[in-house]
Amino acid sequence: WIWTIYIGLTIAATLSLSACGMSLFDSVCHAMSTTATGGFSTKQDSIAAFQSPSIEYVILVFMFLSGINFSLLYLLFLKGRIKKLLKDTELKWYISTVTFFTILITIGLLLSSSISIEEAFRKASFLVVSLQTTCGFITADYMQWAPPLWMLTTIITYCGACAGSTSGGIKCIRAVIMFRIAKNEF
Repeated sequence: WIWTIYIGLTIAATLSLSACGMSLFDSVCHAMSTTATGGFSTKQDSIAAFQSPSIEYVILVFMFLSGINFSLLYLLFLKGRIKKLLKDTELKWYISTVTFFTILITIGLLLSSSISIEEAFRKASFLVVSLQTTCGFITADYMQWAPPLWMLTTIITYCGACAGSTSGGIKCIRAVIMFRIAKNEF
């Protein structure tokens, strides 16, 4: 069943990227890399080379989904049990950290550059999900951003995605356990 989820995400990503105008070869390569959260691109400039907000949003969604525990995705997509998904503490933490850092970086970009709200949100959310899932795709040179945003990008890499996903790094469940233990100790 895990392979069913993995293959399903890869096929859906391939079809979605093709629908956005990416060539079939690039769609397959990027879909496989997105679902595996490997971040390998056929272009030197990664996703920024395509200059397409729709491609960025598609890859963003599939990176985010690939950061979720595949058991939960199985319960959602194949069993239709959305209540299990909504009760999962690790998933709540994952969504909360992605949302929190996306808002902070979006605000930072709006204050430090002259880009639109939509572009700031897109660049921020893409970067946050890419770093948190350890995918590593890029759509902007974030070293050109304001230095305080660099610190946030470093913190994001420590947050990680969910256990049971294809992402690497520290998993959200470890942060949840750490905070619960600290709360109990205090």
